Amino acid sequence: MVNTFISAFGQVIVFSLIPFIVYLISKKKAKGFFSYIGLKRSNAKANGLALLLMIAIATPILLIASADPDFRSALLAPSSVSGRFRAMGFGLESSIALLLIAVIKTGLSEEIFFRGFVAKRLIAVTSFRTGNMIQAIIFGAIHTLLFLNLTDNLLFLVSSFVMPAIGAYIKVYLNEKMAGGSIVPGWIAHASSNLVAYSIIAFVLRP
Repeated sequence: MVNTFISAFGQVIVFSLIPFIVYLISKKKAKGFFSYIGLKRSNAKANGLALLLMIAIATPILLIASADPDFRSALLAPSSVSGRFRAMGFGLESSIALLLIAVIKTGLSEEIFFRGFVAKRLIAVTSFRTGNMIQAIIFGAIHTLLFLNLTDNLLFLVSSFVMPAIGAYIKVYLNEKMAGGSIVPGWIAHASSNLVAYSIIAFVLRP
């Protein structure tokens, strides 16, 4: 549990380091960094839409996993997040670990780097549509590359690109157009979709 805690918050620090260095170089100060990456208050409307986005992201993956044994096997591979939770079994320790990984390690760290830094900088040097599209493609491609060593199931690999990419694009829209640049809506969507998907895949779906 201690290792999971250290790993989760350590990843947040690592993913924040590049944005922080760029901010220090460009602004010559540390003050204002949280606002720079969008760690600031959002609003109820954007946050509520983020929860709807969570449903839109998680539902297709869960439906395909329920219907396709090969797809489900890829999600439950021993080296996958859901596979490791399945091996732990449902309990207090696995539940706390799931929260740390879904909300902090993947949810917060990835939103800081990809939506709080990459997307914002790309949009600043191109346009909203172009910058957002580029970061969405990058985000989807990284997810596909991470799964290449787990499976050669084409449906799984295509889904691992399409769903994260679409989710990334919509999250930036919510953040930038509806929440005044806050990455909180994206974090809510990301963390909650991870929580739902990891939990159901690991503890509810049959192998």
